[in-house]
Amino acid sequence: MLSDDKARAEFENRARLDHAADDIAEARKQLEDLKFLLHEKAKQQMNLADEHNRSKRLLDQKHLEAHKLKDEGAQKANQVGDLRGQLSNLEREIETVKIQRSEMWREITRLKEISEGKAIESNHQQEKLNQLEHEIARTSSRIEDIQKVIDSRSHDLRNKSAALDETQREIGRCKDSINK
Repeated sequence: MLSDDKARAEFENRARLDHAADDIAEARKQLEDLKFLLHEKAKQQMNLADEHNRSKRLLDQKHLEAHKLKDEGAQKANQVGDLRGQLSNLEREIETVKIQRSEMWREITRLKEISEGKAIESNHQQEKLNQLEHEIARTSSRIEDIQKVIDSRSHDLRNKSAALDETQREIGRCKDSINK
């Protein structure tokens, strides 16, 4: 019995020892697995830290780009404001030019109408001038005809006057001869 108890106690101790050894082996295996997992997690953490650092650098670059773009946007906004001011000035100038062109068009139309009126008046004046020249030519022709008649009558009158003078001298001689 004692030897049975001893054997049983030894067997139980061995079983506990085997069980403890199995537990230790299992714990070592779990420890190795956990070390492996810890090592993998450390690698992942380093990769994540690297990725985080890259992301941080990228974010810093993006912030820098955003700041540059913001500055550029502000400059562009100023340029747009200046361009809008220039555009409004140009629009005012265009409106002024349009008004001037419309006034010039009205003036051109008025001057064309005046010119057409003057051309019509000039044509009427030319017609009157032609009529007057025709009238003058006709009158000159009549004057020439009358002048010829006058010359002819003057010649006849001179001849008659000379004949009258001759006749009066003759009458005066005859009276002198009769009176003598």
